[in-house]
Amino acid sequence: MTDKELILNFISQYDRLFNAELISKLTSVNIEVTEKLLPELLQSQAIKQIEDCPPIYVRANRYQARIGYQHYKGWTFSIADAHRLLDILEQGRYKSIREIAQVICKSRQWVYIYLEALASIEVVDLRQHIYVVISRHCILDRLHSIKTHRGTYYRQSYQ
Repeated sequence: MTDKELILNFISQYDRLFNAELISKLTSVNIEVTEKLLPELLQSQAIKQIEDCPPIYVRANRYQARIGYQHYKGWTFSIADAHRLLDILEQGRYKSIREIAQVICKSRQWVYIYLEALASIEVVDLRQHIYVVISRHCILDRLHSIKTHRGTYYRQSYQ
């Protein structure tokens, strides 16, 4: 592995502020080599310089937004997965979460959380012991206000 590859690997995994000295310490690359590579990394937009004196850097795009909404402890509510669940519900007559989980190849907990979230914005309902899709329109508008019976709000996540 070359020095440049080693430094790029470090940068891709390190989410905190860093300088040339820290890169050298953590990668065992000579500090002169590190200081020569930093302008090249700045020009290629792999890193951003956020302080001039002393020079402090961060990885570029370290907080890219993902389209999704936070669930319990790291789960992310995906719009695409919600539509896939709605497609499955429209195709069959499902009475249990276990049946839906087997068809969609997800855990029962995942199905429960998605059904709970979709029911809270009046997209899905349980009628005569069968899960039905009430309406698909406005799903994007209503996602910001999804609330479970436990009081957990789902917010857009950044990572």
